[in-house]
Amino acid sequence: MDFLRLLEGNRTPLGEAFFLFCTIGGEELMILGLICICYWCLDKKLAYRMTFAFFPAALTVNIVKLTCRVERPWVRDPSFTAVERAKKTATGYSFPSGHVQNASSLFGTLSYVQKTTLRKILFLLVIPFVMFSRMYLGVHTPTDVLVSLAISLTLTFGANYLADRLTMTHKKRILIASALILIAIVTMVYACVLRASGKIDFNNTSDIFKGTGAGIAFAICWVLETRYVNFNEKNPVLWKQLLKIVIGVAGVLILKEGVKHLCNAILGQSLFTDFFRYFLLLFWTMLGMPLIIKKWF
Repeated sequence: MDFLRLLEGNRTPLGEAFFLFCTIGGEELMILGLICICYWCLDKKLAYRMTFAFFPAALTVNIVKLTCRVERPWVRDPSFTAVERAKKTATGYSFPSGHVQNASSLFGTLSYVQKTTLRKILFLLVIPFVMFSRMYLGVHTPTDVLVSLAISLTLTFGANYLADRLTMTHKKRILIASALILIAIVTMVYACVLRASGKIDFNNTSDIFKGTGAGIAFAICWVLETRYVNFNEKNPVLWKQLLKIVIGVAGVLILKEGVKHLCNAILGQSLFTDFFRYFLLLFWTMLGMPLIIKKWF
């Protein structure tokens, strides 16, 4: 907390604006957007790499969050002030940092696949900017960001190392997808046990159900797309590429917000609706949109 107080005492409006911009590199929408554009238009295999690095790291970080249950800095010390705009996306527990995990998984993978040292360094540089932004804005401690970095980079580079050395077959895809689904289910059960015992609240349990819903959908869609769809993401016509993004993003927004309000109106807010909404979101992203691309583009 001493380091956070030092940063708090030296904040400026310009510094806050700059680091609010830097922290976008770890935001959920930024990560999802980059993966979608890469998957639909640029390099499908790279998008799969990023996603495979992302979900194991995300599940691990969330399990640690639930186990340790470390409150945010301003909760631990009410006299400490975080930047108000940063608190809106600082949900759940503080340790380890989800934003740092997001940035490490995505930009760590992008760095790993680059051919030149300069490009590797440029992508890696995004991560320390996200890390420092979380501390400058007062939503994470140094321990939060450093532990998240260690977990995420270890799993990210491990996933990419294996991807380079595994000869993938349909049976192997089924085994890997099954393992991912099993881990997701165990994580949900763990969250439910903690909630039933009163150790975590609905919001923290909901975050787990959203993440596991997306992870299970990804595992299923990966097997189905590579086996039965196998769409070609590349297209030399620019307006067609832009149209793919417009259609895909429209679907994402409808599922992310429209289905949320519809489900809440009909069923009320529940863990099931959170799981189902994010399952549909990834199902559309990884399989629904590829079917449209294969048929019309």
